[in-house]
Amino acid sequence: MAEEKTTIQQWVNEITSEDMPVFSYTTRTIINMSKDDNSTISDLTQVILQDPTMTARILTLVNAVFYNPRGKAISTISRAIILLGLEAVCNICLTLKLIDTLVKKPNQARLTKEMGLSIHAAVQARNIARERGDKEPEEVFVATLLMRIGNMAFWCCDNESTDALNQALKESDEPSEKIEKEVLGFSLRELTTSLTKEWGLGQMLQDALGNQVSAGARVQNVIYGNELAKAADKDWESDEMQVLSEKVASLVGQPVEIITDILHDSAKDAAMIACTYGATSAAKAIPLPPELKNKVQLIEEVGAEEPDFPEADPKLQKNILNDIKALIKENPTFSGLLEMVLEGIYRGTGMDRTLFALMTPDHKSLAAKYALGPNRQYFTDNFHFTLSKVSPNIFLYTMAKKECLWAKSDKQHPLANLITADIRGILGKDDFLLAPLIIDNKAIGIIYADRMPSKREITEKSMASFELFCAQANKGLSVISKHKAG
Repeated sequence: MAEEKTTIQQWVNEITSEDMPVFSYTTRTIINMSKDDNSTISDLTQVILQDPTMTARILTLVNAVFYNPRGKAISTISRAIILLGLEAVCNICLTLKLIDTLVKKPNQARLTKEMGLSIHAAVQARNIARERGDKEPEEVFVATLLMRIGNMAFWCCDNESTDALNQALKESDEPSEKIEKEVLGFSLRELTTSLTKEWGLGQMLQDALGNQVSAGARVQNVIYGNELAKAADKDWESDEMQVLSEKVASLVGQPVEIITDILHDSAKDAAMIACTYGATSAAKAIPLPPELKNKVQLIEEVGAEEPDFPEADPKLQKNILNDIKALIKENPTFSGLLEMVLEGIYRGTGMDRTLFALMTPDHKSLAAKYALGPNRQYFTDNFHFTLSKVSPNIFLYTMAKKECLWAKSDKQHPLANLITADIRGILGKDDFLLAPLIIDNKAIGIIYADRMPSKREITEKSMASFELFCAQANKGLSVISKHKAG
């Protein structure tokens, strides 16, 4: 930033293009997905599974007590979305991405403070929404979490303007918004409003920023969550907090004593949630009520990076196979079953790429329907092969034999002549695994897996694991077929 005052739009442009570009893109993608009635479990599953570290962290979170109070282990992303709902998992993704973006920025006390305020406010708002019977409290959580996005984005920067505002805030007791306008020419709340419009963050957040209490209960929840977090930051026992508690009690229809307990528990939840999301420094910035200060133990999270490609994990493999068996008993959908099978092969068997492909209606070719792994869209678009008895290939052979195959790169391999030049041109030159998808004793497609991108070897254990998952796929397809016939 130049020494002269920079316009709010220039700040928006810089934050979007230089300081938080990944977050701004991900925000739009995830929020749009959560609101799009056409978005499916598979859409979100594929987005998450492209990031192994995010996959591991989301599964840790969905097994935490505040998301999974029954304590039944969730081993797959697809199962998590089925059990918790698309919007709840979108919320987890968005929160993780926001925190990851912020914690990697220069360690500034004000940024940590803003993160703590935002997480605290979001939990308060979500819990108030629940008490008021809101059907989608996670949406309220997200709107409140982002209500100070301008503040957080600003303190992510490290330049003369941030230094000047930081110093001015230290030296003056004037309201922060007045100081912000004097130093910057605009308030950080106005920056939030501009970012909200630029990134398309939703009407609820825009109404809350405009203090449109008349816009309805959900906007009220966002506003009160934010006000409660700010009041608690000053003093839990202040007159301001008492007035807010009474207003919330009136909204919820509960005695103020009960609401006070709920608000106190929400602060504790916020600190624990911040830790679980990997923001322990922000958790420490969340003020706890006097009676809870020495009773909440914050956990220091170690953000271990996952390998670029999933490693074989026998325990995970077993857990996912059990999940698939449970899903089969629930009368699964065709796509839901195969997506969970592919996730099991991808993460449990430890493959680089896996997909399922189906015969086209005319039975003349094979086309991919769903894939996991790097360059997923390119791989799906190009996995399209002719099925011809005149010029047979490995896919037709697999479907005719109705058995799993390990297609090897060795030119002396008995099936080498069936791995045609066009197949190698799309897939690559190394080994891959194939299995037929069978309904009513008829092959309708294939499951494919490889380790070509990482150049890791396929082993006998890999093949055995692959066969287990494919057997469950065909068992599930048989169940689906019988349900349809019945």
